[in-house]
Amino acid sequence: MKVLLAPLFFQQRMCKHCARIYYQKNPGSWLGLHEFESLPPLGSFDNARGFIPDFPALLMFNEFVIDAEAYDRLRNPGERVWLRQWSELVDALKSEGALTITDVTRAASKNRHKRSWMLRRDLQHPQKWWQAMGYFDSLAGTATKFLGDSPQQASNFAWEFDPDAQYGITGKDGQVHDLSVVLLESGRSRTKAHQELYTAALENLRGHLREVNACICACNEIGVAPMMWAPYRRYLEGKLAPYERQMLDKADAGNCFFKIAFPAYAPTTVRQFSKLRSDRRVNSLRLEITRATREGGTLEPGYPQAILMEVLKLERRAGRIRSIIGWMATAAGIIPIPGIGLAAKAASEGASELVSKHLKKPWHWFYLISDGRGAT
Repeated sequence: MKVLLAPLFFQQRMCKHCARIYYQKNPGSWLGLHEFESLPPLGSFDNARGFIPDFPALLMFNEFVIDAEAYDRLRNPGERVWLRQWSELVDALKSEGALTITDVTRAASKNRHKRSWMLRRDLQHPQKWWQAMGYFDSLAGTATKFLGDSPQQASNFAWEFDPDAQYGITGKDGQVHDLSVVLLESGRSRTKAHQELYTAALENLRGHLREVNACICACNEIGVAPMMWAPYRRYLEGKLAPYERQMLDKADAGNCFFKIAFPAYAPTTVRQFSKLRSDRRVNSLRLEITRATREGGTLEPGYPQAILMEVLKLERRAGRIRSIIGWMATAAGIIPIPGIGLAAKAASEGASELVSKHLKKPWHWFYLISDGRGAT
């Protein structure tokens, strides 16, 4: 499956002149989330390493599409040292032929009439989006809080939804109000401040929907699945057909598998990520991740222990078989026929290797993730 690494702000653009003036007056700072407006989902933030790509989710896909402007920024991060991991990642994907660079904005602009129709349809019943908007505002508000005004002040941050983290705007009554609640009430609230904020809630919703619709239209034009920033998750779930949500399911499966079942084996660097992708056994790993997630195995505490027990049984069995084959080769080597001893030894080594490969085949995926990172 090929996915589009779509930006956080797909359509909204900050004036480049204003941004340039801001950076001149505030060196070393960043403009909050607007700093990342043309960039793909960057993953979690670590104040020592910068943005770390979501390797487990990305591992589930074969090919990627990225906007040309985003690619240029990632390839030449300059003083943006927090993008170095992504600079390495796009280099690695480009070198293996798995990254396509295109003008995503242009792809979206070809469907302007369709986007207008989609927005009108979405706004016929705006209250249906209140949870999606609340989810967006919560994640975006938390990101703004933790990332702060500069990378030097930013705290470690992951895109995890906290239902208790609510952000809103101040009404005329001096109180902070959650716009998603205002939207849910659809202008019929008995609270005067909510009545006054309903127009602001609609504008907030309209901006989010424009972003999502632009991404969906661009993906249809390019022929890829959308991988948007985390805040848009609930909007995508509400707009995509079940078969189109496979991308979300696959990304979730990768994260769930490594976060819950095998956290010690999760790829955390570009080098580890590339090593897994380049191995032929990666398809076996993807199939196991999908199967285990679909059947609920990755959420069961006993799943990783069961896998380890099966692999240990396999190792013991393979060891016994190698011992038997070795004994047979030794016995054959006793026969006083020239050449038989060497031939028997070579045959035993070849047979032992074949048997071992045959036994381990169903568990190729485990040997792949644990190679050099844990005992089996």
